Amino acid sequence: MKKIAELFAQYKVCPKSCYGNNSPVRVFQKFYPDNYYNKELEVFLSYQDYLPTQRGADLPWWGKDYFGDKDGFRVMIIGQDSKAEDAGHIVFFTHLMPAVSSEADYKRYIQTLQIKRPFAFKNWERIKELFTTQWGTNLNYLYVTDGTKVYRNGSWRDRDFDKKKSKDLLEEEIDLCNPNLIVILGGSPLSLLDKSREYTFTVEGGKVISIRGRRCVVVPFPIGQGRSQYNFRNRLSIATRLIKNTVSNNYE
Repeated sequence: MKKIAELFAQYKVCPKSCYGNNSPVRVFQKFYPDNYYNKELEVFLSYQDYLPTQRGADLPWWGKDYFGDKDGFRVMIIGQDSKAEDAGHIVFFTHLMPAVSSEADYKRYIQTLQIKRPFAFKNWERIKELFTTQWGTNLNYLYVTDGTKVYRNGSWRDRDFDKKKSKDLLEEEIDLCNPNLIVILGGSPLSLLDKSREYTFTVEGGKVISIRGRRCVVVPFPIGQGRSQYNFRNRLSIATRLIKNTVSNNYE
């Protein structure tokens, strides 16, 4: 995990000074002080000691055993970007999955944040069920990050990304996390990593592909406008079968 912290520090996308007392990170720590992620976040943020020079990114999230020595099938989920409608909320709220046990707890946390467009509980619950029940992934061995997340130097404008640096960071992130399976949510991160692959053919192809020498499944974006895309249900069914089979075969 320290290597991941050092990597993010190179790209200066998570300046420690931006996480004040009322930030989601600090609110989470107040609500769930004994959660393992709090302690590991402090280590992660200790490396992010630099002045903000560009718009920041959402923090990645990892399960409690992802960077440990225990045997487990490690899955890396790559979202789109933190400013996409609904899309960024997946990474932003994944850390609640092991901590929150009820809708009341979830809403209590969200209301404390006082954000304009909170991630609806039904969408958050849908994502959690997809990750765990439908795909069979173990939260303890899950790592979730945004795809495009490095802004142009000096820019504070929404989605003014440096695509080259975003790709470089994501590829290094994949290499350091060394997942057994990569799950890509939507066409944006697929295009970032491999422009030669056509999204429609890949998501409907019914095959596990290779990204940086690792098994990978491309999934239609599961919430928001992603659900209105052509052939969504069939595409999600194809991806779910591939992921579930890949995960289950490695536990047999």
